[in-house]
Amino acid sequence: MFYPARMNSVIIGIHRRWLTDITSSLHEQGELEVLDLKRASVEDIPSSPPEVPKEDIEKIINLQFRADRVCEILQSYDLKPDTSLKSLLTPPDKVFVPARTEPLNDVIHLADDLLASAETALEVYENLKKNRELQQVTLDIISYLNRLSVLDVDVSYLATGLFTFSVAGWIKKESIDLFQAWQNETKNDEIYLTQEPDDQDVVVFCIGTPEMKGILEELSHKSWFHRIILPESYSGLPSEILMQEQDQLERYQVGEQELLESLASHAKQYLVPLRAIREELGIRRERLEITRNFGSSRDVVYLHGWVRVKDTDRLSSLLKKITDSEFFLHIRPAGPEDDVPVRYDNPKWLAPFELLTTTFSRPRYDEIDPTPFFAPAYLLFFGLMLGDAGYGVIIALVGWLLYRGPGKYDAPFRDMSYILLCSGIADIILGTIQGGWFGDMLPRFFHITPPFVLIEPLQSPILLFQVALIIGTIHINLGILLGLWQNIRAKMYRTAFQEQGIWFILQPSAAVLLIVFFGWMTFSPLTVNLALVGALFGLAVLFIKKGPMGFFSLTGFLGDWLSYVRILALALATGGIAMTINILSEMIASVHPFMIIPAILFCIAGQIFNLAIQTLGSVIHALRLHYIEFFGKFYAGGGKEFVPFEENRIYTRNMREEVL
Repeated sequence: MFYPARMNSVIIGIHRRWLTDITSSLHEQGELEVLDLKRASVEDIPSSPPEVPKEDIEKIINLQFRADRVCEILQSYDLKPDTSLKSLLTPPDKVFVPARTEPLNDVIHLADDLLASAETALEVYENLKKNRELQQVTLDIISYLNRLSVLDVDVSYLATGLFTFSVAGWIKKESIDLFQAWQNETKNDEIYLTQEPDDQDVVVFCIGTPEMKGILEELSHKSWFHRIILPESYSGLPSEILMQEQDQLERYQVGEQELLESLASHAKQYLVPLRAIREELGIRRERLEITRNFGSSRDVVYLHGWVRVKDTDRLSSLLKKITDSEFFLHIRPAGPEDDVPVRYDNPKWLAPFELLTTTFSRPRYDEIDPTPFFAPAYLLFFGLMLGDAGYGVIIALVGWLLYRGPGKYDAPFRDMSYILLCSGIADIILGTIQGGWFGDMLPRFFHITPPFVLIEPLQSPILLFQVALIIGTIHINLGILLGLWQNIRAKMYRTAFQEQGIWFILQPSAAVLLIVFFGWMTFSPLTVNLALVGALFGLAVLFIKKGPMGFFSLTGFLGDWLSYVRILALALATGGIAMTINILSEMIASVHPFMIIPAILFCIAGQIFNLAIQTLGSVIHALRLHYIEFFGKFYAGGGKEFVPFEENRIYTRNMREEVL
């Protein structure tokens, strides 16, 4: 609990015929981190990997690519999930597809057959795209015909003839001067122009001889001119063709709906099994590719990796069961020369707080895991800083709803909601002690005296100031003690004395001298002299060890200690802003009886704002007191994560009994 899980380095040897069964079982068990034997300094163990069936891997990759392509299309047409608040907070139980237990070739054939049926959705999707392209073309034609309808000219005139060349289009009314300037520039009587106003636009029809094609094409390239282009086969009045195009558009729309229904049907039928088989293929691929890290001789396959000490017997039992005792298992405890991966070893109630520790840095294998010290102190600081039981009730309720809702299937989200729930409970307890219930809402509006109040920040700030410094003293010295223990455990006795031990001489000596200086208490001359000697000795050791930088060690220690005053600052901010909101709400309500509703709305909005801002501040500063003031005394971090060879199933669930 106070250190990362103890690790064993293991070397496993099995007969080649057990390779597939052992790889699958280790993958399901998920407790062994497999190392690459080619990079490991393991003598007398062949590092040449067994032959990997490249054809199978290529087949799997091809099937995964095909499945991804179909799923990418179908997921857009799947039934939309219920996004109501109720479904968010109480999501339905997730239905898992049973994992496949067939041999790899059977899984490949199953996936191939499934995709052969599901890939009909690709043709439907292509037809849908073509349908929408045709709809867009038809809509453009309808738009052109609507504009041409004001001219009442046969659209066949737009086609290039033996003796004519025509251009039709429209311009904005504000661009009419540009068009007239172009007309004046052409100065050609062989071009016939007609203009018809169409609301904000002006429809223009230009017709001339084929020799005028260049001039009319030039008009088409003007930025202010929008040319109308229709198929040359069209003939008749725009109003007549318009009815035909609208009928065609309706047929396209009906066809689009049929295609959408077909894709929705495909999604309902194939999306879940495709995701499941895609996941199963990925797991089988991992099992094939992991063998590249193995070593092999003619008949024996060798594995090298890390396993927790507590899981070693389970590993041995699994090997014995699968191979019928035809294996060897060499176990060696991790040594100081090893680059040991780190896996936390905390109980379930504490494990979610590992997320906050890892946010700073994962501990090294030989380093104290600060999580057991981090969690209770973090909750204490958060509760004291926020200091409002009403806010704590809301935070705890939100944390509980998120924990039993979205956190049900998402591990990081579950950890965060658990931390939020614990933070809310801590704030309820410590907020009650500080008398905060949405500021002073209870006595101001309901004339209720909050119970169990021991200290009110706004009434007794000096007392909370003293409490904060006492907590800071305990917290900092706990960090120093942990650093002292680590150095003693590593037999670095001189460093332990110079870095940590000296502070247990300096602190009490400085305390006695300061108390005597300010006249707060009196001590015997012997005690004062011992304190003076202790202070001088401590300063001498500090400056001998660090030279002039020893001065900054003193100021740094003082700065760390005073940092805990932020507990008082945030508690005052929370209570003060909440009380201000209550006072303003009371003033609004007193203006007129009808202002009671705006006053209530203002009060709710203000309290929600204060809750959000002060919760964020309390989280940040509670973390800061650990990451800087506390961790700086003993913790460095930098450990390598333990990454077991384990299945990562999202859509499927292995229903087989767990191997004990």
